Amino acid sequence: MRYRTSLPILQVAAIVLLCALLLGAVSACTSAPHSNTVDTDESATYDAAQVLAVLAPMATDAPTSEQVESVYLVNLENDLVLYQKNTDAARYPSSTVKITAGLIACRALEGRLHETVTLTAAMLSDVRGRQMQPPLQAGETLTVKDLLYAAICGGYNDAMTALACYTHGSVADFVEIMNAEAARVGAEHTHYTNPTGLHDAAMVTTAGDTVRIARVAAANDLYMTVSSAPSYDMAATNLADARSFSNRNSLVNNTNRSYYNGYCRGMNAGYTDEGGWCVVSVWERGGASNLCVLMGGEDAGSDGIVPAYRYANSLFDWAHDQFSYRTVIEAEQAFDEVKVGLTGTSKSKAELIAASELSFYLPRSLDVDRLSITHRLHGGSLTAPLSAGDEVGVAVVSVTGQNTSDTVLGTVPLTVKDSFEINPFLRGMGAFRQYLKSRAFIATVICFTVLLLAYLKWTSTPGGRYGVRTAKRKRRFTRRR
Repeated sequence: MRYRTSLPILQVAAIVLLCALLLGAVSACTSAPHSNTVDTDESATYDAAQVLAVLAPMATDAPTSEQVESVYLVNLENDLVLYQKNTDAARYPSSTVKITAGLIACRALEGRLHETVTLTAAMLSDVRGRQMQPPLQAGETLTVKDLLYAAICGGYNDAMTALACYTHGSVADFVEIMNAEAARVGAEHTHYTNPTGLHDAAMVTTAGDTVRIARVAAANDLYMTVSSAPSYDMAATNLADARSFSNRNSLVNNTNRSYYNGYCRGMNAGYTDEGGWCVVSVWERGGASNLCVLMGGEDAGSDGIVPAYRYANSLFDWAHDQFSYRTVIEAEQAFDEVKVGLTGTSKSKAELIAASELSFYLPRSLDVDRLSITHRLHGGSLTAPLSAGDEVGVAVVSVTGQNTSDTVLGTVPLTVKDSFEINPFLRGMGAFRQYLKSRAFIATVICFTVLLLAYLKWTSTPGGRYGVRTAKRKRRFTRRR
């Protein structure tokens, strides 16, 4: 009777391996091609302090003043400090308190300027210092808009106190919100005790903290609109005739030609005996926005001139003379031609272009030859398919200081100008090569190897399947002999 066997283990293993290869081929034909982008951020890091160390020596020295204790001049778009003096020294904030107070009030009253407010005695209790003429009275009804302009533009303490109570119920609760806001923006050395700036030995800040707070306020449209108004006309109320007042900040008050600067917008100014003159304003010219904070300024002398205002204008003029925006990379500027893989032809090359313009606020005296422009691809190479406008890399602009290595100024994305289709055969082969490196294929090979070794071990054993058949054949051969 003929000996019948099942399919040998070696054949089973071979079929398993063949199926794995066929599965990989099918997967290769249907899988997505290799991506030209990466998930990680390869952009170089901009370090404002490092940039300042390189760029500052390229500009002439800023004007100085012994009549102002603390100074901070910074370009807002690039976070570039143009000049600083005693920025971490503790100062009494004076009227700059109203920047934080005004910001909180504007947030609470956005879209509610038309509302009317009837003042109560509690809203006006313990009001001291600068007040409207005539002062606000209990029982007087006026609009939210009137209160905002009186408090922020006019700098009147009675209006600011009324706003604090109207928006948050009490002055104490309002001040608590002010301190929370200071902490939120990183003003770690600031503590408020009232919303008006009236002197309190426990209420302190620094020029650096004031910049942090002013940055946030400068981004609030309502606050900047109100604080930038040169003047305001308030309609008559049920208890008072019409009132008119000018902006407390003489840099934006166009009735005071001694200090008025047509490029300045908003913020705040004021004086206390203990805190001196404090002046804060944003200067906008030539596409640049520079924030200036002056604290601890001396009072006007016999000539009637307030040194802080005059010094602020000299700093703005110096910044304009020494710095300007300069375009380093034009939008759609061509950079390089790079070979594109998987198109089926060696002549496929993609032109890299800048996705947008790249400009920097730089010293006018900076030699552009000191700027270095380099570029790199995400992943190091390009493969099809590509669509026009796909981001595939980044251009990096750096500047070299006299005694420093390259310092990054900024980056701009690079895109491809044209589209490239993938060759179907190369797409499949590329994906198949990826499959051969995959865990699934490696696992299949391991399984095949284990099965093969098991098969060989079994067949070579005397008691094994083929070992038994071989022994029987030997016995038959011996009997025949």
